[in-house]
Amino acid sequence: MCIICTEEYKTIKDLQVIDCSGCTTLVEIPIIPGLQYLDCSHCPNLTEIPVIPGLQKLNCSQCINLMKIPTIPGLEYLNCSYCINLTEIPVINGLKGLDCSGCKNLTEIPKIPTIHTLDCAHCPSLTEIPRFPSLQELYCSWCTHLTKISTIPELQKLICTDCTSLTEIPMIPGLKNLFCAYCTSLTKIPNIPSLQILNCFCCPSLTEIPIIPGLQLYCRLCPWVSQNSDFAGNLNKLIFLQKKLKRLYAGKKLEALSSQISEIYYSPGCKGYELAKRSFYSSTS
Repeated sequence: MCIICTEEYKTIKDLQVIDCSGCTTLVEIPIIPGLQYLDCSHCPNLTEIPVIPGLQKLNCSQCINLMKIPTIPGLEYLNCSYCINLTEIPVINGLKGLDCSGCKNLTEIPKIPTIHTLDCAHCPSLTEIPRFPSLQELYCSWCTHLTKISTIPELQKLICTDCTSLTEIPMIPGLKNLFCAYCTSLTKIPNIPSLQILNCFCCPSLTEIPIIPGLQLYCRLCPWVSQNSDFAGNLNKLIFLQKKLKRLYAGKKLEALSSQISEIYYSPGCKGYELAKRSFYSSTS
């Protein structure tokens, strides 16, 4: 049992920090004047958190039955990651850091102007990241239905790996680090002069990336990017494959099929990759 369950907190004057993480018997939290930091993470029976005046940091991560987080004036940091029944985040003016990763039923994130760090990774119901004027770091990996990231003027670090529905990266003038590996629908990355690190590993639909002096570039398994050392060879093999298939088969339907086979062959990890590979080599022998 924690300090709240035993009511030991009542005997402590000027209590500013409470850690009751992992308490399986905790069902409610009292209002404790002067409390600045509360860690009630991993409390499976907790369903509600009250408005605690003066609270600055709240960690309620993995409270699986928590349905709602109140608007707490003065709160600066909120970690509600993997609260799987949480459907919304309140507008908390002054909030600086928000970790709502793993909240699978969260459909949107409110526009809070003061946020500078946002982690919303593994939120499959999220479709859009709004424009946060002060945001500097954004982690939104594994948001599989995310289709749009707004232009965020102060953003310096963007990690959006495995966002399979994302088709473009916005032009963000001050961006320094971009990790967009395994974004299989991504076709283009804009020319961002401030970019220092770009990791676009395994983006098979990507056809264009910027040429920036001094850029640390990681673009393996991007077969149609000209900066890739395999690009010329891939292009020649594709042309040869298409010609070979057109000679072997006649008819418009089979010509269309040849391009589909080519796409499968040059998309690493796609279903039928090995079969297409064997078919290609047997047809050229």
